[in-house]
Amino acid sequence: MKHIIAKNSPGEKVLLLGNEAIARGALESNIEIAASYPGTPASEIIDTLSLIAEDMNMHVEWSTNEMVAFEVAIGGAICGKRSMASMKHIGANWIVDPLMHVIYHSPSAALLIISADDPSGHSSANEQDNRYMAKMAEIPVLEPSNPQEAKDYVKIGVELSEAVKLPIMIRMVTRICHSRGVVTLGELNRSIKKPEFHDNYYTDFILGEGIVGPIAIPKMHQILHDKLERLEKIVENSYKDKLFKEERIRGEYENIGIISSSVAVNYVLDFLKHYNLKVNLLKIGIANPFPKNIVINFIKDLDKVIVIEEGEPFIEQELKIIAKEVNPKIEILGKLTGHLKRTGELNYSIVSKALSQILKIPINEDFKEKLEFIKEASKLIISRTLTMCAGCPHRASFYAAKKALKSKYIAIGDIGCYTLGINPPLRFMHDVFCMGGSIGVANGVYQSKINIPVIATIGDSTFYHAGIPALINAIFNKANIKIMILDNYVTGMTGYQPHPGSGKTATGEETKKVKIEDICRACGIDFIKIVDPYDLKNSIETMKEAIEHPGPAVVIFRRLCAQVRVRLARMKGEKIIQCKVNEKLCNGCKVCMLTFGCPAIGFDVLKNKAFIDKTICTGCNVCIDVCPNKAIERIE
Repeated sequence: MKHIIAKNSPGEKVLLLGNEAIARGALESNIEIAASYPGTPASEIIDTLSLIAEDMNMHVEWSTNEMVAFEVAIGGAICGKRSMASMKHIGANWIVDPLMHVIYHSPSAALLIISADDPSGHSSANEQDNRYMAKMAEIPVLEPSNPQEAKDYVKIGVELSEAVKLPIMIRMVTRICHSRGVVTLGELNRSIKKPEFHDNYYTDFILGEGIVGPIAIPKMHQILHDKLERLEKIVENSYKDKLFKEERIRGEYENIGIISSSVAVNYVLDFLKHYNLKVNLLKIGIANPFPKNIVINFIKDLDKVIVIEEGEPFIEQELKIIAKEVNPKIEILGKLTGHLKRTGELNYSIVSKALSQILKIPINEDFKEKLEFIKEASKLIISRTLTMCAGCPHRASFYAAKKALKSKYIAIGDIGCYTLGINPPLRFMHDVFCMGGSIGVANGVYQSKINIPVIATIGDSTFYHAGIPALINAIFNKANIKIMILDNYVTGMTGYQPHPGSGKTATGEETKKVKIEDICRACGIDFIKIVDPYDLKNSIETMKEAIEHPGPAVVIFRRLCAQVRVRLARMKGEKIIQCKVNEKLCNGCKVCMLTFGCPAIGFDVLKNKAFIDKTICTGCNVCIDVCPNKAIERIE
């Protein structure tokens, strides 16, 4: 068996990652099409499904970007195939255009959107809360609070989607995606649905009234509102026990309530258990449409309610609107009142401290000691910046480009491992925005007539994802920019997933390689050169040529990801020849550390000599050319 999620053993309890639980839920719900673009913290959903796709008669793919992945899912759903698109929260920004259209189209089979939000931005550029996206699109959003619910909510999402013919969003967060929990397996009743195209948007509603316009569109919008009203009733009548958990108490805190959702529910439950407290508690599993009637019934007799939620104060704001009508004197506490921080993710310590203050519970001495210990221990932790792996070809690419650029320049970066080139000691890029943004922003920088070289750096997977339109724009609008495409054959930052240039699909099937240089040539780029970043001399000379070229130029720095190379070498039993420092030649100048910065290179302050850590050196040999004293050499 390729993965435990493929076991057909109903009732068995297994330990699953939250993302693996989503994958299992897809199997149990007979989802036949699953698409995504790699993005942490969502990547493991497709990683897992790709292992068992063939055995489960399921189409699983890494798409070129999230919009395409969602469009693939739409195509499956309107042909009667239950479909799912998964992505990280920022990736969901790409699907807004097709999302705002499909809400009017009534797909005949379930259409799920798995949004993995990343509070604190562990691997992201922001803390975006996609419950607001669901509200804007007027689609339902479910919020599981543990891996078991992650699996179960996929089935609920499928049922609700088909009941009202709307996309359903399941909002995960990092601590659910990447936490493990016990999950009870359900039945696997896989079947292949006969594909049959059906989309009543152009048949039942639009024909005779025009494809768009003030007659048809308002009617469709009203139908959408009707669907949400119908869904609210379905949830209250058929899913109340599955999506909500309510505990009412009598006693000291009978006039106080806690409303919580997602991972924050666990922090609340741990707090109540730790202090042996009984407080009115309502766990919400659906955030939109907001469960007004259930919440009204919960708060109508309370004097105070505390809202504990991960992300923005979504529930808290909805609660304030409702409370004004049904219980205007109730005190609502949470992020908007400053009792919980509005930035960064929550944890047990934060929630415990807030609830202790509100409920006037003295903090246990052991908890005080723990907080004090954490405070003191944090003083001992050395601050470090993120850096690229030892032997990373991107480091060599940036080093070569910097050597070629002797004067001032502007470099705009992109999203991927190579984003770290903005950190010291390389500090190659000056700014970074969104997927594919490097080339587009570089276009604008050039058009500002800044009169110095303008560079865009973009990775291979990101180039396929979003770089091509901006590259065409550079040709079309005569933007003399220089594009460094960093090609390491994989989507490295999210787990080495394949992309259109890898020659393999998500399930490992051989496929045609889409060559970056062919795309660039088709876009109209005249200067295209491919270099090996480990060959510093050639890389530097080629970048100099590109800079002097009187028009847009592309240099493709092509070398397999160092981590993948090491894995393959180990699998084949190949020996990696590493490097060492010849202490007789090393004069302690630190050029290797201060300009190149490979994490395998350290410095012995007592000897005033550099050294190379054999445990992580990948034998790229680039540091040999970096050292001005020729003190670094290969270990024979």
